[in-house]
Amino acid sequence: MTPVANAKSVVIIGGGFSGSLLGAILVRAGFTVTIVDRGQHPRFTIGESSTPTAGFILKALIRKYNLPELLPLTQYGLWKETYPHISCGLKRGFSYFFHQPGALPQTTADHARELLVAASSSNATSDTHWYRQDVDAFLFDYAAENGVRCISNAEIADANFDHQRQTWTIRLSSELIIDEVDWVIDASGAAEVMSRLTGETTADRFELTTNTSAQFGHFQNVRAYDDLLTGAKMDVSTFPFSSDAAAQHHVFDSQWLWSLRFDNGITSLGLVSNLNATSEPAGWQGMLERYPAVQAMLREASPAMATPQLLQSGRLQRLASSGGGMGWVALPHTIGFVDPLHSTGIAHSLSGVERVAEILIRDTDPVGQLKQYEDAVFNELRIIDMLISGCYKLMASKRHFEAYSMLYFTAAHNYETQRMALEVDQAPPGIFLSDDAQMVDLIEQGFQLACSEGRSGKLSEPGLFEARIRDLINPFDQIGLCNPAVHSMYGYTAIL
Repeated sequence: MTPVANAKSVVIIGGGFSGSLLGAILVRAGFTVTIVDRGQHPRFTIGESSTPTAGFILKALIRKYNLPELLPLTQYGLWKETYPHISCGLKRGFSYFFHQPGALPQTTADHARELLVAASSSNATSDTHWYRQDVDAFLFDYAAENGVRCISNAEIADANFDHQRQTWTIRLSSELIIDEVDWVIDASGAAEVMSRLTGETTADRFELTTNTSAQFGHFQNVRAYDDLLTGAKMDVSTFPFSSDAAAQHHVFDSQWLWSLRFDNGITSLGLVSNLNATSEPAGWQGMLERYPAVQAMLREASPAMATPQLLQSGRLQRLASSGGGMGWVALPHTIGFVDPLHSTGIAHSLSGVERVAEILIRDTDPVGQLKQYEDAVFNELRIIDMLISGCYKLMASKRHFEAYSMLYFTAAHNYETQRMALEVDQAPPGIFLSDDAQMVDLIEQGFQLACSEGRSGKLSEPGLFEARIRDLINPFDQIGLCNPAVHSMYGYTAIL
């Protein structure tokens, strides 16, 4: 990669995977880069389920910016072979079990209470769960090894922008001063450091309609759900992959439990509750008492060292008051977050790294491009919100939920298909085809259908709802989604 002429000085706030990756890219392009992290690695971090979309973006960054050391992070087999000390988990796709109160582990012949959607065609080429404690530490060290100045256990105490010189002076909590900084990149996540310090706001903001909270933590000795099924003499022979080698969802009327397994014996579990539900969602213990199948899965489980007690979130949804301003810009996970339901977080963060790196490295006057990027991220959050919020409105009906989720799988698969056809220097499409008017219209129409069904409170005539969703996605459906003939077992949908 040819270094940038007259390269700039950059401060990145936050040393998670996205801030560290962007720092490594920019320093290799000739920038002077400092990462300021308020904590230190290794540390517990939630948000661990990657997707093929994330893999495509990471591969593109590796090719474009010559980062071969990171290629093993794009495939399970290569990761395990090259970096066995960095924990990860096998993710062949998405699995869903729709539970009834009082029911023990069970399957049905027509999979009326199961849904599996493949994302990878083999274990070797599979997607992964990222054990963030290891991955974030690895990438933070990688940034340092490439010449990034990495400062831990420090916060931004003050940031002043000199309009005449167009540079920042940054003062840290340690009293260290970093002067003549051309760009500040906010990768601080929910802390939203620059938005808070500058007081800037973005016009025409919208409200996120998803409204959820979560209890979560890391556990040991979580039984494989497939083992419980086979132990109960249930038939799993038609599962296209092990339901545990997946982002596993245990779905209830107004809640769901994620289960993400790592090869180090730890499982990430989180109970997400719909705060818009008409009845008060059960807490963790209430969920176990109500759903004995999940209770059986967790009977021998114990908290892992990182989270000796369950952690409780407030409302998960957030939007920053601004995504950028004079001399600064935020990455997507700082601009906002919707919900873990479709595992969009890692991919969305990486898409921001890709776009911000391209703008700062290639554009001689990046201000206008960064403003367009900021507007695009807010729009992407609006689209992700619709894809997720509709699922919560329909969660009480498996057939409605399954049909609506095909909007997400349609958008993701088409995005990945387009990424496969790109040359290195071609501009990528908006994530989930958020810049494609026809795709956006499809999602908006689907969301209106979900809102209409949700308002009725009946969730009746699932066949009619499925047909409407099938008609909507038809122009983009390359893989036979929303197909009743496959009985909820989508084993052929992997793009690789």
